[in-house]
Amino acid sequence: VSDSIMDSVLFYTRNLAVPARRNVDDPQVLKGKSLFHQANCQGCHVPSFTTGNDAAEPELANQTVRPYTDLLLHDMGPGLADGRPEFLANGQEWRTPPLWGIGLTEAVNGHTQFLHDGRARNLMEAILWHDGEAAASRDKVLAFDAEQRAALLAFLNSL
Repeated sequence: VSDSIMDSVLFYTRNLAVPARRNVDDPQVLKGKSLFHQANCQGCHVPSFTTGNDAAEPELANQTVRPYTDLLLHDMGPGLADGRPEFLANGQEWRTPPLWGIGLTEAVNGHTQFLHDGRARNLMEAILWHDGEAAASRDKVLAFDAEQRAALLAFLNSL
């Protein structure tokens, strides 16, 4: 492609915004946010970062972004292992996916399949597949009652 087209594609991908959060002041969403932190989900799904001051474009410097990820590899246990190492990741290590926009998965993609292989049919199943480094967080969610789980899902769907 020409340099002009490449520059346009780079500009577009650098400046493409994520979907805006929804229902941020809803009491159930706020309760879910508290439960997200109570279960230590933010240990891997880090809520926010600030971009560097040396960004490719000045407008992108020092901006707060809320991806809900640390973009790091974590041992997710043998249940999620696929036995296929890739570069430095062994077969049961996975990069923490960003959660921003996750509540729009069905509307955008036409399905609610999650995890690297689509085995989780919904967000709660995705949480229940967490193991390894995330086992303690999963167990805290398992200890939540139905109302608390609904609040946690309301929060996730607001992202």
